[in-house]
Amino acid sequence: MIQQMIQGDLRLERQGNALIVHSRHNARWSGALVGGFGIIFLVQWIGLPEQSGLAVLGYWLGVVFVVTFVGLGVFLVLPREVTTTFDLRSHRVVHLVSVGRGWYERRRTYAFAEIAGLRLNGYDGEPDSYMPVIKLQNGGARWLSTANSSYLICEMAIEAICAATGLQKLGVAHQSWRGS
Repeated sequence: MIQQMIQGDLRLERQGNALIVHSRHNARWSGALVGGFGIIFLVQWIGLPEQSGLAVLGYWLGVVFVVTFVGLGVFLVLPREVTTTFDLRSHRVVHLVSVGRGWYERRRTYAFAEIAGLRLNGYDGEPDSYMPVIKLQNGGARWLSTANSSYLICEMAIEAICAATGLQKLGVAHQSWRGS
């Protein structure tokens, strides 16, 4: 078994005829910060509504705002993992996304023939922010990591995977935050 740490949340591991890419979300503090902001907002700002219609509307909009922030905070605190196994013998890829230590899981299997290649998604709104992805023949993409990283870190991961699997390296695709 050969293990190579690319970054704190991205690890490559070779087990026999399988190359395994593990990624674990390590920035859960952001969820605590967002959820905490919602709770502080609830305690400090929202009081009992007065009897006027505008005050009641403001109260309920504040409640919706707080519930949204607390819910987003809880979601961000949950541990997220992406495990991608490249089986070199059967030429298959198993992509597993897990949120909350198995509370939600999505497992998908692809043949190498269904994969167009591996690429980096770069984001226009954030300099030096890239995500390594599997680009599928049907146009879809599957993340190999749970968080964006620098170009060098993601490029090292793509190079190692392509060298071991023989899959094509597709380069960098720039994405805007609005989609595309």
